[in-house]
Amino acid sequence: MLRTRRNSLAFLFPALAATTLMVGCGADAAAPDPADLASGGGKGLATLEWNRIALGMIEKNKPNQQAALRGMAYLSLAQFAAADAAQELPPRPITTLGAIAGASAVVLSYLHPADAATFEQEVASREAALQPGRDSAFRAGEALGRSIGARAVERAQADRFTAPWTGTVPTGPGIWFSSTTPATPPALPMLGQVEPFFMTAGSQFRPTAPPAFGSPAFADALAEVRQIAVTRTARQDSIARFWAMGTGTLIAGFWNSTAADLIERRHLGERDAARVLALMNAASMDGLISCADAKFNYWLLRPSQADPTIPLSIGLPNFPSYPSNHACFSGAAAYVLGALFPTASQQLAAMAYDAGMSRVFGGIHYRFDSDVGLEIARAVTALALESEATNHLLGLLR
Repeated sequence: MLRTRRNSLAFLFPALAATTLMVGCGADAAAPDPADLASGGGKGLATLEWNRIALGMIEKNKPNQQAALRGMAYLSLAQFAAADAAQELPPRPITTLGAIAGASAVVLSYLHPADAATFEQEVASREAALQPGRDSAFRAGEALGRSIGARAVERAQADRFTAPWTGTVPTGPGIWFSSTTPATPPALPMLGQVEPFFMTAGSQFRPTAPPAFGSPAFADALAEVRQIAVTRTARQDSIARFWAMGTGTLIAGFWNSTAADLIERRHLGERDAARVLALMNAASMDGLISCADAKFNYWLLRPSQADPTIPLSIGLPNFPSYPSNHACFSGAAAYVLGALFPTASQQLAAMAYDAGMSRVFGGIHYRFDSDVGLEIARAVTALALESEATNHLLGLLR
């Protein structure tokens, strides 16, 4: 049974005590626990090392954007629960290293089964690098971590991410259609029904309908996309291409690397680092689930489907337009990190705005797609921060 701790985010990060979202002043984080410093204190943290291994697997195995984020959410959730549970087993630094290794190996083997031997070798090499007499503590932590990792896998197996779709694409004016040749079913139409981490359901923050097809508001939004597309500046094109992130470690890798940089700069310990990553990844996944719920409720066609003369500078995803996945996903990541690291909040918020607008600059979204996506991200972030005051994430794997 995992121990339920009463320290909220406001305790770990005092600047959160008077705010729920982005704040622009105050200390970024509480001083790390001296015991955590013994195991790294930002530099060389096991949590970050295992997350980098996970990002390498994303680059190697090339999952889609949604699957990559889901994997990082379950991984960091298991790492956080393992680091928290290891607080009960002295010597804490060594058992924590083992717990994070065990949890990470189990979750990563589920996500990338063909590479399971690689993850087991990583665990063995970490144990072998310990000073004599420390291996028993590492193995005790490892056993604990593996049991927690198994719980994370059990939750993932039941979250409906791979549920089959038996529906049909609606037809009519303003309705999305596949632009692939030949036409193919929409990508991930069941994503909005995946079990979320904080929300009660994907529909919890469902936005109101987009402007009606053919209405003046819709015509204005479409005209803006067309105008940007035919006069696209080098800067706009650069922003669109940068945020596309269709290769390498994908969008999940970008935000996890951004979080890791903040964690290292603030010298957080293992548990605090794992909590940052778990909160960010879980909130981002909820943002993505909420976005998908709206997409496949409204089925709005893409700008270039409404006006085929619109030139695109990035690829057109094979699912409806409203709202923007990138705004929901990147917005949640940026706003969570902005709350936890207040001195970086303005820069992070600007990054979220650019991520959303990059899709408008690329010709694949309307501005209202981005605006509403960021609204969803703010709502999800507020819920995530509120929920974590009662250790919600730890409760998911109890």
